[in-house]
Amino acid sequence: MAGHSSWEEQRYLYPHDIRDKFPVWEREFNIEPFKYERSRLPFRMTNEERLWRKQWLQDQVLAADEPKYVPNLHKLHKNPVRYRWMVFWDGVFNRLRPVVGNTAASMLRQTVPKLLILQLGIWSLVYAVFYHKQDWEKWGGWQVYGYKGKHLANVSPWKTLDSTDYVDRGFKERTANRWTEHKY
Repeated sequence: MAGHSSWEEQRYLYPHDIRDKFPVWEREFNIEPFKYERSRLPFRMTNEERLWRKQWLQDQVLAADEPKYVPNLHKLHKNPVRYRWMVFWDGVFNRLRPVVGNTAASMLRQTVPKLLILQLGIWSLVYAVFYHKQDWEKWGGWQVYGYKGKHLANVSPWKTLDSTDYVDRGFKERTANRWTEHKY
């Protein structure tokens, strides 16, 4: 197409945007021909380009029956697990809608499932911390230190510790292999 200027000229003709610094896959993909008014000046556009832009603008006008309703389109855009999760909660809150009202049901529909997932995550974390503690027999686990609280008053403050008392992780309380060959 004729009428295009060099990149040095375009650098000054077109407005700059911060999005121009984004990576290519995150920039806007605008297909509008001659988006900026300055590029549509009479001496820059040919008649063919004017017809092209006119056709593009006419194509942007929606018909009377648009946007089209496509049944079950919402199923296509979600994976099967997410779709079943959505159908379950929609069914629950659609039954509540006459009781609590539209606004409250919509708000509850958005918050209750998320809060339940959050609660399940917290319970899973608490379970992992309590029942998968780090000990001397395995590599992973959670290292948990308890609160000594009122028992601290009964402990002698100048208790002497061996070098084997640090980071013991339950090794001295083991029941297997307690004979002298297995001491460290």
